[in-house]
Amino acid sequence: MPALLQISYGVILPIFLLIGVGYAVQKRLGFDLKTLTRLNFWIFVPAFLFVRIYGSELSGAEVLRIFFHFALLFCAQFAIGWYLSPLFGAGDRLRRAMTASILFYNSGNYGIPAAKLAFGGVGEQVQAMIIMFQNISNFTIGLGLHAGGREGGDWKKTLTAIFHLPMVYTLVVAWIWRLSGQPLPGPLEHALNWLADGLVPIALVTLGAQMASLKSHSIGLPLFAALFLRLCIGPALGFVFVLLLGFKGDLAQAIVVSTSFPTAVNSALLAMEYDNEPDFAAAVVFYSTLVSAVTVSVVIYLVKHFMV
Repeated sequence: MPALLQISYGVILPIFLLIGVGYAVQKRLGFDLKTLTRLNFWIFVPAFLFVRIYGSELSGAEVLRIFFHFALLFCAQFAIGWYLSPLFGAGDRLRRAMTASILFYNSGNYGIPAAKLAFGGVGEQVQAMIIMFQNISNFTIGLGLHAGGREGGDWKKTLTAIFHLPMVYTLVVAWIWRLSGQPLPGPLEHALNWLADGLVPIALVTLGAQMASLKSHSIGLPLFAALFLRLCIGPALGFVFVLLLGFKGDLAQAIVVSTSFPTAVNSALLAMEYDNEPDFAAAVVFYSTLVSAVTVSVVIYLVKHFMV
C-alpha cells in the first residue's frame, strides 16, 4: 500500500469512523450536546493535560519554543486573515468570522488522536501545549473578534475569560507537581490516566455530534478562501517557523502537523453566541473537517518523508 494511503488508513480513517458514529447517533437519537461539551471541557481535557504535562519529556525550554512558534503562527495567520478577507468580498462581520476560522483550529477533539496515531507520545505532548494556547486565545481574542467591538470592547471582561478556563489551573498544578519531583498518589494516578485515556473516543463522538447539529452548509468564495488559508497556508507557515526556531526530528514534524487541523467547533459556537456570521462559521467547521481527511494525510506524509 502506498505511504499516503497507509497514513489515511492508519491515522485518518479511525478518526472519521468515530466522528461518523457521533454524527449518526446524533441524527438518530440526539445527544445532549451541552453535557457532552462540558464533559470534554471540564473533565477529560484537563485530565489529559495534567497527565501529559506531568509525564512530559519536553523540557521547559522546548515548551517555551513551542509557545514562540504558536505566537508567530498566530500573528501571521491573523494578519493574513484580517487583511486578505476584504479581497474576497468580506465586510466587517464576515472579516471577523473568516479571521477566527483561520486562527482557531481543532487541536483537541481532532488533533489529539491524529497526533497520537501519527507520532505517539511526542505528538500528544505537543498537542497538550497547543490545546492550552488555543483555548486561551480562542476565549479571549476569538471572543473579541466575534463580539465585534460590542462586548469584546470591554477588554477587562474579555481577559477575565482566561480565569474561567480549567486548563489554566491544570497547567499551573501540573507544572508545580512536576517540578516538586513528588510522585502522584496511586489512586489519583489511576483515575487521571483513565480519564486521559477516555478523551479520544469521547472527543471524537462529540465532534461528530456537533457536526450533525450545524445547520447551514453554504458555499462561496469566502468559504473556499478560509479553507485554503486554514488547511494549506496554516501548515506551510508552521513549517517555515519550525525552520526559523530550529526544531528537529519528531518534535519538528509533530509541530508542523499540529498546525494543519480543521477549524475548531468552538469558533463556530462563539459565532453563534454573538450572532456573527454563524452560517459561515458553521460551514467552515463542517467542510474543513471533511476536507482535512485529505489535507492532513498529505501534511503527515510530507513531514515524515521530507523532514528527517
